[in-house]
Amino acid sequence: MDWSKAKRIMIFAFLVVNISLLLIMTSKNIRAKDYITSKEDVIERLEKINVDFKTEIPEKTPNIELLEVEYEEYDTINKKLDIANEFLSSSDLLQIANIDNEKDSIIFEDDKEKFEILKGKKIIYEDKTRNNNSPMEFDPEKVASDFLKEKGFENSDHKMTKLKKNNDIVELNYTKLHINTILEKSYMKFIIKNGKVISFERLWLNVIEEKENNIELRPATDSLLKLLSVEGIRDKTIDKIELCYYFDSNDADIFDFSELKAGDAVPAWKVQFTDGTIKYLYEE
Repeated sequence: MDWSKAKRIMIFAFLVVNISLLLIMTSKNIRAKDYITSKEDVIERLEKINVDFKTEIPEKTPNIELLEVEYEEYDTINKKLDIANEFLSSSDLLQIANIDNEKDSIIFEDDKEKFEILKGKKIIYEDKTRNNNSPMEFDPEKVASDFLKEKGFENSDHKMTKLKKNNDIVELNYTKLHINTILEKSYMKFIIKNGKVISFERLWLNVIEEKENNIELRPATDSLLKLLSVEGIRDKTIDKIELCYYFDSNDADIFDFSELKAGDAVPAWKVQFTDGTIKYLYEE
Protein backbone atom coordinates (compact mmCIF):
# COMPACT_ATOMS: atom_id res chain seq x y z
CA MET A 1 0.00 0.00 0.00
CA ASP A 2 1.21 3.50 -0.82
CA TRP A 3 0.98 5.03 2.69
CA SER A 4 2.00 8.45 1.44
CA LYS A 5 -0.90 8.51 -1.02
CA ALA A 6 -3.31 7.13 1.59
CA LYS A 7 -2.23 9.82 4.03
CA ARG A 8 -2.90 12.54 1.45
CA ILE A 9 -6.38 11.11 0.81
CA MET A 10 -7.18 11.05 4.55
CA ILE A 11 -6.02 14.66 4.98
CA PHE A 12 -8.13 15.72 1.98
CA ALA A 13 -11.21 13.92 3.33
CA PHE A 14 -10.70 15.54 6.74
CA LEU A 15 -10.54 18.98 5.14
CA VAL A 16 -13.71 18.33 3.11
CA VAL A 17 -15.64 17.26 6.24
CA ASN A 18 -14.52 20.31 8.20
CA ILE A 19 -15.31 22.69 5.35
CA SER A 20 -18.77 21.10 5.01
CA LEU A 21 -19.45 21.54 8.74
CA LEU A 22 -18.29 25.16 8.55
CA LEU A 23 -20.64 25.84 5.63
CA ILE A 24 -23.57 24.26 7.49
CA MET A 25 -22.94 26.37 10.61
CA THR A 26 -22.52 29.52 8.55
CA SER A 27 -25.74 28.79 6.68
CA LYS A 28 -27.63 28.35 9.94
CA ASN A 29 -26.28 31.63 11.29
CA ILE A 30 -27.23 33.44 8.11
CA ARG A 31 -30.76 32.02 8.22
CA ALA A 32 -31.05 32.97 11.89
CA LYS A 33 -30.07 36.53 11.10
CA ASP A 34 -32.41 36.63 8.11
CA TYR A 35 -35.55 36.09 10.17
CA ILE A 36 -34.69 38.47 13.01
CA THR A 37 -36.91 41.52 12.60
CA SER A 38 -35.78 44.85 14.02
CA LYS A 39 -37.80 46.58 16.73
CA GLU A 40 -38.37 49.54 14.43
CA ASP A 41 -39.75 47.27 11.71
CA VAL A 42 -42.20 45.40 13.94
CA ILE A 43 -43.44 48.65 15.51
CA GLU A 44 -43.94 50.21 12.07
CA ARG A 45 -45.80 47.18 10.70
CA LEU A 46 -48.10 46.83 13.71
CA GLU A 47 -48.88 50.55 13.56
CA LYS A 48 -50.61 49.80 10.23
CA ILE A 49 -53.35 47.97 12.17
CA ASN A 50 -53.30 50.61 14.94
CA VAL A 51 -51.50 48.42 17.47
CA ASP A 52 -49.01 50.39 19.56
CA PHE A 53 -46.69 49.72 22.49
CA LYS A 54 -46.54 50.89 26.11
CA THR A 55 -43.73 48.47 26.92
CA GLU A 56 -40.28 47.51 25.70
CA ILE A 57 -39.86 44.57 23.32
CA PRO A 58 -37.57 41.92 24.89
CA GLU A 59 -34.18 41.77 23.18
CA LYS A 60 -33.09 38.35 24.45
CA THR A 61 -34.72 34.98 23.83
CA PRO A 62 -33.78 32.67 26.71
CA ASN A 63 -33.23 29.05 25.72
CA ILE A 64 -35.78 27.09 27.75
CA GLU A 65 -36.85 23.48 27.41
CA LEU A 66 -40.23 21.87 26.98
CA LEU A 67 -42.04 21.04 30.20
CA GLU A 68 -44.01 17.87 30.65
CA VAL A 69 -46.92 18.85 32.89
CA GLU A 70 -50.00 17.28 34.39
CA TYR A 71 -53.20 18.67 35.86
CA GLU A 72 -53.76 18.66 39.59
CA GLU A 73 -56.67 16.23 39.74
CA TYR A 74 -59.54 15.32 42.03
CA ASP A 75 -60.56 12.22 40.11
CA THR A 76 -61.84 9.94 42.88
CA ILE A 77 -64.69 10.43 45.33
CA ASN A 78 -62.24 10.39 48.24
CA LYS A 79 -60.12 13.15 46.67
CA LYS A 80 -63.26 15.19 45.98
CA LEU A 81 -64.47 14.85 49.57
CA ASP A 82 -61.01 15.61 50.99
CA ILE A 83 -60.62 18.88 49.06
CA ALA A 84 -64.23 19.91 49.72
CA ASN A 85 -63.64 19.32 53.42
CA GLU A 86 -60.77 21.86 53.33
CA PHE A 87 -63.19 24.56 52.19
CA LEU A 88 -66.55 23.75 53.79
CA SER A 89 -67.65 23.44 57.39
CA SER A 90 -70.52 21.01 56.72
CA SER A 91 -70.37 17.79 58.75
CA ASP A 92 -72.14 15.80 56.02
CA LEU A 93 -70.74 16.69 52.59
CA LEU A 94 -72.61 13.91 50.79
CA GLN A 95 -75.90 15.37 52.04
CA ILE A 96 -75.21 18.72 50.32
CA ALA A 97 -73.61 17.25 47.17
CA ASN A 98 -75.20 17.58 43.74
CA ILE A 99 -73.75 15.84 40.67
CA ASP A 100 -74.19 17.48 37.26
CA ASN A 101 -73.32 14.85 34.65
CA GLU A 102 -73.82 17.25 31.75
CA LYS A 103 -71.18 19.66 33.10
CA ASP A 104 -69.12 16.82 34.57
CA SER A 105 -69.10 18.55 37.93
CA ILE A 106 -69.97 18.00 41.56
CA ILE A 107 -71.29 20.88 43.67
CA PHE A 108 -71.39 21.04 47.45
CA GLU A 109 -73.68 23.86 48.58
CA ASP A 110 -75.47 25.09 51.68
CA ASP A 111 -76.88 28.47 52.74
CA LYS A 112 -73.46 30.00 53.38
CA GLU A 113 -70.97 28.40 50.97
CA LYS A 114 -70.67 26.76 47.58
CA PHE A 115 -67.83 24.57 46.34
CA GLU A 116 -67.62 23.07 42.84
CA ILE A 117 -65.19 20.60 41.27
CA LEU A 118 -65.40 20.88 37.49
CA LYS A 119 -64.21 18.01 35.29
CA GLY A 120 -62.12 16.72 38.19
CA LYS A 121 -59.57 19.54 37.77
CA LYS A 122 -60.90 23.05 38.37
CA ILE A 123 -62.14 24.01 41.83
CA ILE A 124 -64.40 27.00 42.50
CA TYR A 125 -65.30 28.30 45.96
CA GLU A 126 -67.86 30.97 46.86
CA ASP A 127 -68.66 32.54 50.21
CA LYS A 128 -72.36 33.38 49.79
CA THR A 129 -72.54 35.59 52.88
CA ARG A 130 -70.55 38.23 50.92
CA ASN A 131 -69.20 39.90 54.10
CA ASN A 132 -71.13 43.18 54.04
CA ASN A 133 -69.24 44.79 56.91
CA SER A 134 -67.97 48.36 56.69
CA PRO A 135 -64.95 48.84 54.41
CA MET A 136 -61.62 48.15 56.10
CA GLU A 137 -57.92 48.32 55.24
CA PHE A 138 -56.23 44.98 54.50
CA ASP A 139 -53.27 43.47 52.70
CA PRO A 140 -54.76 41.37 49.86
CA GLU A 141 -51.58 39.36 49.29
CA LYS A 142 -51.43 38.36 52.95
CA VAL A 143 -55.12 37.44 52.90
CA ALA A 144 -54.52 35.23 49.85
CA SER A 145 -51.38 33.70 51.38
CA ASP A 146 -53.16 32.87 54.64
CA PHE A 147 -56.09 31.40 52.71
CA LEU A 148 -53.82 29.07 50.71
CA LYS A 149 -51.97 27.99 53.83
CA GLU A 150 -55.26 27.26 55.57
CA LYS A 151 -56.44 25.11 52.64
CA GLY A 152 -53.19 23.15 52.50
CA PHE A 153 -51.78 24.50 49.22
CA GLU A 154 -48.12 25.21 48.41
CA ASN A 155 -47.46 28.89 49.05
CA SER A 156 -44.28 29.62 47.07
CA ASP A 157 -44.77 28.21 43.56
CA HIS A 158 -46.66 31.10 42.01
CA LYS A 159 -46.40 34.71 40.89
CA MET A 160 -48.96 37.51 41.14
CA THR A 161 -50.09 38.48 37.64
CA LYS A 162 -53.06 40.73 38.39
CA LEU A 163 -54.09 43.11 41.16
CA LYS A 164 -57.20 45.21 40.65
CA LYS A 165 -58.92 47.28 43.34
CA ASN A 166 -62.48 48.52 43.22
CA ASN A 167 -63.51 50.24 46.46
CA ASP A 168 -63.54 47.47 49.11
CA ILE A 169 -63.17 44.61 46.60
CA VAL A 170 -59.81 43.34 45.31
CA GLU A 171 -59.25 40.94 42.40
CA LEU A 172 -56.00 39.04 42.72
CA ASN A 173 -54.62 36.50 40.22
CA TYR A 174 -51.63 34.19 40.54
CA THR A 175 -49.92 32.05 37.90
CA LYS A 176 -47.86 28.90 38.40
CA LEU A 177 -44.09 29.55 38.41
CA HIS A 178 -41.35 27.19 37.26
CA ILE A 179 -37.83 28.51 37.94
CA ASN A 180 -38.67 32.20 37.40
CA THR A 181 -40.84 31.53 34.31
CA ILE A 182 -44.63 31.52 34.48
CA LEU A 183 -46.59 28.45 33.35
CA GLU A 184 -49.78 29.29 31.47
CA LYS A 185 -52.61 28.45 31.80
CA SER A 186 -52.25 27.44 35.41
CA TYR A 187 -53.90 29.96 37.71
CA MET A 188 -55.58 30.96 40.94
CA LYS A 189 -58.12 33.77 41.04
CA PHE A 190 -59.19 35.51 44.23
CA ILE A 191 -61.92 38.04 44.93
CA ILE A 192 -61.39 39.54 48.37
CA LYS A 193 -63.80 41.83 50.21
CA ASN A 194 -63.04 43.52 53.52
CA GLY A 195 -60.13 41.18 54.18
CA LYS A 196 -62.06 37.98 53.44
CA VAL A 197 -61.91 35.67 50.39
CA ILE A 198 -65.43 35.59 48.91
CA SER A 199 -64.48 33.81 45.67
CA PHE A 200 -61.62 31.49 44.73
CA GLU A 201 -60.89 29.57 41.53
CA ARG A 202 -57.96 27.26 40.87
CA LEU A 203 -56.82 25.26 37.83
CA TRP A 204 -53.31 24.02 38.48
CA LEU A 205 -50.54 22.29 36.56
CA ASN A 206 -47.73 20.35 38.17
CA VAL A 207 -44.36 19.88 36.45
CA ILE A 208 -43.29 16.30 35.79
CA GLU A 209 -39.95 16.98 34.07
CA GLU A 210 -38.07 19.18 31.62
CA LYS A 211 -37.64 17.77 28.10
CA GLU A 212 -35.41 18.55 25.15
CA ASN A 213 -36.94 21.17 22.89
CA ASN A 214 -36.30 20.72 19.16
CA ILE A 215 -38.34 23.76 18.14
CA GLU A 216 -36.56 27.03 18.90
CA LEU A 217 -38.69 29.96 20.02
CA ARG A 218 -38.10 32.92 17.74
CA PRO A 219 -37.17 36.37 19.07
CA ALA A 220 -40.05 38.50 20.31
CA THR A 221 -39.76 40.82 17.31
CA ASP A 222 -40.37 37.95 14.88
CA SER A 223 -43.15 36.40 16.95
CA LEU A 224 -44.97 39.72 17.27
CA LEU A 225 -45.45 39.80 13.49
CA LYS A 226 -47.90 36.90 13.93
CA LEU A 227 -50.30 39.45 15.41
CA LEU A 228 -50.81 40.84 11.91
CA SER A 229 -52.98 37.82 11.14
CA VAL A 230 -54.77 37.63 14.51
CA GLU A 231 -58.37 38.83 14.62
CA GLY A 232 -59.67 41.23 17.25
CA ILE A 233 -56.50 43.14 18.14
CA ARG A 234 -56.85 46.23 15.94
CA ASP A 235 -56.75 49.56 17.79
CA LYS A 236 -55.23 47.99 20.91
CA THR A 237 -52.13 48.78 22.96
CA ILE A 238 -49.59 46.21 24.14
CA ASP A 239 -48.51 46.88 27.72
CA LYS A 240 -46.57 43.71 28.58
CA ILE A 241 -44.53 41.07 26.74
CA GLU A 242 -43.27 38.15 28.82
CA LEU A 243 -41.65 34.78 28.22
CA CYS A 244 -43.71 31.86 29.48
CA TYR A 245 -44.45 28.17 29.18
CA TYR A 246 -47.82 27.57 27.55
CA PHE A 247 -50.21 24.63 27.85
CA ASP A 248 -53.94 24.88 27.29
CA SER A 249 -55.98 21.81 26.42
CA ASN A 250 -58.86 24.01 25.23
CA ASP A 251 -56.71 25.41 22.42
CA ALA A 252 -56.83 22.25 20.33
CA ASP A 253 -59.91 20.53 18.94
CA ILE A 254 -58.35 17.12 19.52
CA PHE A 255 -58.17 17.65 23.27
CA ASP A 256 -61.01 17.20 25.75
CA PHE A 257 -60.44 19.10 28.98
CA SER A 258 -62.14 16.39 31.01
CA GLU A 259 -59.96 13.62 29.58
CA LEU A 260 -56.56 15.20 29.01
CA LYS A 261 -54.37 14.67 32.06
CA ALA A 262 -50.88 15.66 30.86
CA GLY A 263 -48.94 17.14 27.97
CA ASP A 264 -46.04 19.38 26.95
CA ALA A 265 -45.94 23.08 27.81
CA VAL A 266 -44.07 24.95 25.06
CA PRO A 267 -41.98 28.14 25.28
CA ALA A 268 -44.07 31.13 24.19
CA TRP A 269 -44.37 34.90 24.33
CA LYS A 270 -47.30 36.13 26.42
CA VAL A 271 -48.55 39.41 24.94
CA GLN A 272 -50.91 41.40 27.12
CA PHE A 273 -52.97 44.40 26.00
CA THR A 274 -54.24 47.30 28.09
CA ASP A 275 -57.84 46.10 27.76
CA GLY A 276 -56.97 42.71 29.30
CA THR A 277 -56.70 40.78 26.02
CA ILE A 278 -53.91 38.17 26.09
CA LYS A 279 -52.33 36.35 23.16
CA TYR A 280 -49.76 33.56 23.27
CA LEU A 281 -47.22 33.38 20.43
CA TYR A 282 -45.31 30.13 19.96
CA GLU A 283 -43.79 27.91 17.28
CA GLU A 284 -45.93 25.07 15.96
